[in-house]
Amino acid sequence: MSFHTPHGSARHRLPWSWTSFDYRTLCEELWEQCDARFEVAKVERREAGTVHTDRGPLRAPLIVDALGWRRVLGAGANVQPPEARISRGLEVHPEGGGVDLDVWIDRSLIRRGYAWSVPADGEQRVGVGSYEPRDHVKEPTREIATRLGVPPVRYQGNWFPHELRPATEDGVFFVGDSAGHCFPLSGEGIRTAFYFGIACGRELRATLGGEQAREDALRNYGAFSARHARAFTWALWLQRLIPALPPRLLARLLALVGRRRLCDRAFSWYLRQADPAFAA
Repeated sequence: MSFHTPHGSARHRLPWSWTSFDYRTLCEELWEQCDARFEVAKVERREAGTVHTDRGPLRAPLIVDALGWRRVLGAGANVQPPEARISRGLEVHPEGGGVDLDVWIDRSLIRRGYAWSVPADGEQRVGVGSYEPRDHVKEPTREIATRLGVPPVRYQGNWFPHELRPATEDGVFFVGDSAGHCFPLSGEGIRTAFYFGIACGRELRATLGGEQAREDALRNYGAFSARHARAFTWALWLQRLIPALPPRLLARLLALVGRRRLCDRAFSWYLRQADPAFAA
């Protein structure tokens, strides 16, 4: 993983391997493992155990909101950007390749955020993320693509949260972005969504199997998510600190963290916050 600033670069040898994947293939393989019925509908609101959609009401004793950062099934009004505690990101998918996950921290490109380039089986995912939702990311994304000499094609982007929220509320389970399960600083949300989704699924399975009451499942899952609050708070603190550091100091700190012992400790800690081994 390589970090680049206007004052130098630092290449970190991580204590674990990372991977990119094909989103469509992932969804297809997950779908093959379940026996659910899948329907598409616009969710409008919830009243107790009833979810109102444009295709009619749905009723269930167990309800999970995995609809994203808007937290549609939560109590109270939804907070919209730019007031919401969210970041924004955009990337392009030109043909290409590479070896490293490259990250640029350059305030001439984006004031509070970073740019990236990720190799992904014949394509190169190049994008920009901003911790400040008021700052647009399309032009910075085009700029980093120009710097790398790749065409800005096949855009993909979204808002994503950067602050943990209660994982249960008013009898509803919240998973992924709706619970703020997107790690601050890095903006990684897919691994954490799987991690907390597995935890929620185990509680639902135990409830459906008659091993525990619904209230027990809500309490257990809520406590599980809350136990990660300290790590998320630390990452949010770093998210706020790093854009405020003098650029030359930041470059020196990145080089320091790249030393083997510090790098192993830092990135091992990061992996443990949503350890893939939990799935087993």
